[in-house]
Amino acid sequence: MGSKLSHKLLDLGFFSALGTSEYPGMKAPAFYVQRGKSNTYDMNNGVMVVYDETGAPWIIQTEKAMRDSDWDGEIIQAYNLQRGAYVPHSNDGGLFIREVVPNL
Repeated sequence: MGSKLSHKLLDLGFFSALGTSEYPGMKAPAFYVQRGKSNTYDMNNGVMVVYDETGAPWIIQTEKAMRDSDWDGEIIQAYNLQRGAYVPHSNDGGLFIREVVPNL
């Protein structure tokens, strides 16, 4: 493998969601995205998340990740990722990942 997962995610265009504000909807209060279980991933509503070696969440549009990399071999197998992670910013209709991230 040779490199840290976080470095690979940055190279692939993932965005670090750690500390960003998330609005879950249904009049629930906003909260800050926190660390999760390291070396996990999942997808929901067009958003993919990978929690790196320190548990920091990195997000990207699922379509972009699948198009721009050999997702299974280059990421999942190489870093032994396990599915079942919480996917931040996946229940806002894609607003954060489509509108906010590209403008940062």
